[in-house]
Amino acid sequence: MSEAALFEVQVLGHEVPHDAGLPKLVAEAQRFSARGFTPSYGPGDHGNMSCRTPRGLLITARETSKAQLRPEDFVEVVGCDERGLKPLVRCYGTRLPSTDTWLHWRVYATRPDASAILHGHDLVALRQARPLRLPMTSISAAQPSAALVEEVTQLMAEHAYVLLRDHGFVALGPSIEEAAALVDRHAHMARGL
Repeated sequence: MSEAALFEVQVLGHEVPHDAGLPKLVAEAQRFSARGFTPSYGPGDHGNMSCRTPRGLLITARETSKAQLRPEDFVEVVGCDERGLKPLVRCYGTRLPSTDTWLHWRVYATRPDASAILHGHDLVALRQARPLRLPMTSISAAQPSAALVEEVTQLMAEHAYVLLRDHGFVALGPSIEEAAALVDRHAHMARGL
């Protein structure tokens, strides 16, 4: 998803986030980049990752290079008010949160067992979705929409790995390492066909 128009942002402070999950997210982002799961689009690249924090969630900022993340490339989201026409995401950080922040917030609300969410792009897994019987959205993710956020949230209530039609994947786990292992498992299966 690439447009921020799905939600408004209220920056509560410009503190650089500090969380125990940050080094693990950086390491996983570098690994995703090396594997080609974060293709470039100009000022940054696709894909994002998050982990729960005591106040909410830590997520990659917009327009970041996943191969070169620094602590200031993360935003801590502490709330999401879904009343009104657009959700209002409240956060701390020096940058704006990922355009998929509302999706991450919704999935965490649905899955209290999840502590990490990783979103990347694996064209092989997309091509092998049918033979592998992988859950996939019916709505194309080429254009972001509230309906897509809702469908992904519903699918992730029952699945830990979901493909976004015409786009990529979202994986969750009780830890960053377990979410990453799930991505690895599905990438391996897709390449084994």
